[in-house]
Amino acid sequence: AFYQGEHQEEQQVKERFQDVFDNFKRLILWERLGLGILTNSYEFITFAIPFLVLAPSVFAGELEVGKVSEAQGAFFRIFMALNLIVDRFDDLTEFGAGINRVYEFANYLNLPESEEQETSSESDNPTIETVNDQKIAVENLTLQTPNYQRTLIQDLTVEVPQQHGLLIVGASGCGKSSLLRAIAGLWESGSGKIIRPPLSDILFLPQRPYMILGSLREELIYPTVESDLSNDQLQEILEQVNLPHLVERFGSLEVEMNWGDVLSLGEQQRVAFARILINQPQYVVLDEATSALDVENEKSLYDKLQTLNITYISVGHRPTLREYHQRLLELSEQQTWQVKSLTDN
Repeated sequence: AFYQGEHQEEQQVKERFQDVFDNFKRLILWERLGLGILTNSYEFITFAIPFLVLAPSVFAGELEVGKVSEAQGAFFRIFMALNLIVDRFDDLTEFGAGINRVYEFANYLNLPESEEQETSSESDNPTIETVNDQKIAVENLTLQTPNYQRTLIQDLTVEVPQQHGLLIVGASGCGKSSLLRAIAGLWESGSGKIIRPPLSDILFLPQRPYMILGSLREELIYPTVESDLSNDQLQEILEQVNLPHLVERFGSLEVEMNWGDVLSLGEQQRVAFARILINQPQYVVLDEATSALDVENEKSLYDKLQTLNITYISVGHRPTLREYHQRLLELSEQQTWQVKSLTDN
């Protein structure tokens, strides 16, 4: 949600669901058609077995021909009664339940957005107003948890200087990451105003970057789906974030792996910074996005942010971060806040 990667995630989910759907169709074909042929053939035997058993006696004149029909009817009735109870009823019940679940799921997916909003539960609790503008600022913001049981920040007013940085610090649990969620539109419980550009102009980098299931190229250009950058250009960007041997290590940019497992947290954070250089957003929000990096790597990455003239917000505890920001927002556990200038540093 922070990355605004819904489109790519939707495409991947659709592809995977289509694979499952096609597999299920094949299962139905073999199960229903193949098993159906076997079952029907088995049922047809009920007509043949009585005839084969009684035929010698009929031809010998010991039984009348009508006895064969009577035996067939009796055998068929017993067989069908047992078969319906044991097999068919259970299968039909399971199939009907599955159809109901799929039908409800399809109805929910096809629900118009207007109806979805109408069916959502309404609340009298206040919500934060979001205003689109080419800056990031909050005015008289009171931020609460989504259940409105706790107030995190009270009456906050601050603006991020254009093409510069704002550093947010404070004790754990005072609302630093929650403020970022509110800026991203993920939390709206509270009151006041958040002013920000369209989310498509902002790139969010959490402490543990989101690693998609895809190729290394797709990992780098995320959240976009396609990029005109060549392999050499992507390699150059990897060198800028101090990952010069990443492609060589895995063989190519097209290799697919579970990147969250094969890359260390520090490497994942540098991949996330590479996304900044590739997507070149106007605004970046970093939630302890360099916590797993050494001071030299951190300095290198923030220096690149400043040369790109990007407006950015950082959350972090390292004292070295103050060097790369012009304004400091300090939050406390008592819902109070203080804004300081760092231009003298």
